Amino acid sequence: MYTLTLPPFAAQVGLAVDVVAFAMHKGQLHILLVRRGLEPHSQSWALPGGFVQHEETLAAAALRELREETSVALSPNHLEQLYTFGNPGRDPRGRIVSVAHMAVLPHGTPAVHAGGSTVGAAWFVAHDPPPLAFDHADILARAIRRLQTRLEYANLAFEFLPEHFTLPELQEVYEAILNQKLDKRNFRKRILSQGLLEPAGERRNGVGRPAQVYRRTKRVKYPGSAL
Repeated sequence: MYTLTLPPFAAQVGLAVDVVAFAMHKGQLHILLVRRGLEPHSQSWALPGGFVQHEETLAAAALRELREETSVALSPNHLEQLYTFGNPGRDPRGRIVSVAHMAVLPHGTPAVHAGGSTVGAAWFVAHDPPPLAFDHADILARAIRRLQTRLEYANLAFEFLPEHFTLPELQEVYEAILNQKLDKRNFRKRILSQGLLEPAGERRNGVGRPAQVYRRTKRVKYPGSAL
């Protein structure tokens, strides 16, 4: 019978997960952060996360840590793996590899409550976060790049919106993720030419004329992605 023999250093590697949870609030892209209560980086802001328990899947660990540290409960459908971060010096406690995950909350920023070993939990503007512990600034930067890329090939902006929405509301999501203003006329022309929207049969009052309300005609998913 074949016996697997691990090298001496294998037992010294820890496996963790971190979660970049995005949501829209008042026209800006937000992320959920926790204030650490333990060393290393005690009192610093960080992404929710922690070590993977025995016989626990990576996704289950990510959802559990998010729930325990912030009280935000998500289903697996809102979560996808982002990237694996394993630089030797990323954690002063030793060689710890983190599998980062990304989550999109579709209905704004829910109330959060610190739990577990955290002493705070709050929403921050994603493009202007406070200093972050470990290499979490790098994780956040990669997650934002993933969001921006997914705008082009997977229409991820719809995940931040309710079933019915206006074009100005959709453009607001694009601008928040890209962190730049877009020309209204060009945006409208490009979005409508894709054939992904249809009128919902109603108009919504706002500034100026009532805005046409739309819904998407089909859901476009990136292969292998939960979002």
